[in-house]
Amino acid sequence: MRRLAALLLWMSAAACAATFQGRVSHVSDGDTVVVRSGTRSHTIRLINIDAPEMDQPGGRESRRALQGLVRAETVTVRTRGRDKYGRTLALIERSRDGLPVNLELVRLGHAWTYTRGASRPLFQAAEAEARAARIGLWQDPAPIRPDRWRRRHDRVPRSDAAPPPMASAFVLQGK
Repeated sequence: MRRLAALLLWMSAAACAATFQGRVSHVSDGDTVVVRSGTRSHTIRLINIDAPEMDQPGGRESRRALQGLVRAETVTVRTRGRDKYGRTLALIERSRDGLPVNLELVRLGHAWTYTRGASRPLFQAAEAEARAARIGLWQDPAPIRPDRWRRRHDRVPRSDAAPPPMASAFVLQGK
């Protein structure tokens, strides 16, 4: 019953989106895949979740979990727009059994629920269950959210970054 309720809510949320099917050709990290549909490849950023970065504890495990769910699988992609990097934002589900992949990654403890701007009860419940079961990244008593990890591990602090060479040449010339 719980699975049916989750699928109904999942499908109703996706009803107004553009939808296509394709085969997963590459898993970049725990929340990004490449889907080949016809002659086109689409880089898909899974929405409602945030997986650990690849250089973060749990990052490689998250990627492996996503690979196990979708590698070489045909998936249904329900788009929600594009992000600032040009990736297609989407919910994906395995075509053979309808498994909601974004939600499954949270349920398995390999991603956080991304809650900025909206409540996501199904995802939040799945995360709470994974935390309680101490599975995946919840084996660590204090895992670091990916957004905090990115801020702590910024390769070049913005305030110390030198301007590009051309910009400084224009400043020197008074332009």
